Amino acid sequence: MVPPGSIDRQHIETDQGNKPRLLRIYISYRLLLSVLFLALTHFQLASDYLRTSNQQLFSLTIVLYSIINVVTALVFYRQRWRPSETALFAMLLIDTIAITSMMHASDSPDGSLGYLLMVTVAASGIFQRGVLALALAAIASFILISISLTAFFSGTGTQAEVISSGIFSTLLFATAMVFVFLARRLSLAQQLAFTESRIALQLQRLNDLVINRMRTGILVFDRDYRIEQLNERACMLLGQTDDNRLLARNDSLTKLPELVSCHRDWLANPRLQLASYRAPGSNIPLQISFSQVIGEDQQDCILFLEDARTIAQQSQQLKNNSLGQLTASIAHEIRNPLGAISHAAQLLDESQLDAQNHRLVEVILRHAKRVNRLIQNIMQLSQQKTPDIKVVDIFQACEQSKAQIEESAEFDRPVILLHRPKQKLVAPFDASQLQQVITNLLTNALRHSQKSTGTAWASIEFSLQEELSLPSVKIFDQGPGVGERDCEKIFEPFYTTEKTGTGLGLYIARGLCEINFATLSYIYKRHSRGYFQILFSDPAKQLPGNPIHG
Repeated sequence: MVPPGSIDRQHIETDQGNKPRLLRIYISYRLLLSVLFLALTHFQLASDYLRTSNQQLFSLTIVLYSIINVVTALVFYRQRWRPSETALFAMLLIDTIAITSMMHASDSPDGSLGYLLMVTVAASGIFQRGVLALALAAIASFILISISLTAFFSGTGTQAEVISSGIFSTLLFATAMVFVFLARRLSLAQQLAFTESRIALQLQRLNDLVINRMRTGILVFDRDYRIEQLNERACMLLGQTDDNRLLARNDSLTKLPELVSCHRDWLANPRLQLASYRAPGSNIPLQISFSQVIGEDQQDCILFLEDARTIAQQSQQLKNNSLGQLTASIAHEIRNPLGAISHAAQLLDESQLDAQNHRLVEVILRHAKRVNRLIQNIMQLSQQKTPDIKVVDIFQACEQSKAQIEESAEFDRPVILLHRPKQKLVAPFDASQLQQVITNLLTNALRHSQKSTGTAWASIEFSLQEELSLPSVKIFDQGPGVGERDCEKIFEPFYTTEKTGTGLGLYIARGLCEINFATLSYIYKRHSRGYFQILFSDPAKQLPGNPIHG
């Protein structure tokens, strides 16, 4: 990056002869001048307006000058108006010689044609470096003074004409110096503006790169809810509809009225904690927040979109830490009397009892086992360790869970269909915890299928949301399914539809997913089978203590 103050002056000086737009204007001026003089010569008006005394010299000069002008325009056009410095100097020198020749052919060398010579000298100050511009002014002055002195010594001129030529030559030098100075200052200003614009463009690109690489979704909108800017993360979190992005630049935020309503609530109470939000095209829970940007002419607002699963992961860790201390003491106090009850019931069962008392003992033992299983689940929930998150192969984890269930002999010849994905799917997750979640979901699927059809059956399908680049796992069963009202209740602790269930399996599974930045949900289908879905996070996400480069 070039600092604004460090401008290459040599580059500026050499660049003065490379001004295509001004050169086109000057070439057009020369052609127009040629047409005007040719018209004056053709209609024999030069003697009346210019007081020419040597009509033959004037006409010859105009014809040659017009031909040279046309050839010069064609040559410069083919060079894309970027001629060499030598070609520019030759053009200006020809202009000087032609104009001084026409001035010599008129009766007053310092008359109206002299102003045309000042235009040529001024152009040399723009197109040429300072030395060459002054050299051209010196050549023009030398020609004019030589003509005046020659006429004076030959007796055809006066002393006043010599003095007038000297004064005019001084004006030519002054004009050249003024335009050299102005051209230099203009070039410095243009170069400074170019450098500043290049720095601004580079900073803008850097800003866009940083914003697009941020893991937080950023969406900027004006007071009319017109979206001025949004990064790739915001597009990803908001999802898509019909294979198109849900929102894009210059769209209106009113497409998502819930966000507009949240913004108005925030304006009414900036300290209000906004609820999580799910976009129509995405299953990712989002935590939203706003910030006001007050400018001179307008007031913009920034909408921040955070993946709420990160916040859920942190809250889940806090919850587990607080539960750990409580449940450890409770479990210890319950297990001791529960063990005594279970042992006494076993001893009583070994004695000679009638059938009715034997059934009562079986009830005691069955419920003692259930309470013991409940304590184990609570202990497991409270003792969850911080996940060792790495990039894991999802299909391989499912294969291991399938093998584990088949080897456990919990079900008689279970049928687990594992559909291999079209491409390798990976996600950041603790491998042991992912296997625990999938095993829990498969066990539930097999149990409900067996209860409903008599066959322990489950199916696992894989998919990849291309727009979001998020892999997902879908687990199907042949059970009766979950009602629309119970889709969230089934993940609440101690909620169960089975008499022998503890109601903690799905609650623990969702907690494990949240602590690994994933989402476990039940997808309800009115006219087809519902299923459980694990939506994993971006494999390229930077995770705490484990930077993953994607």
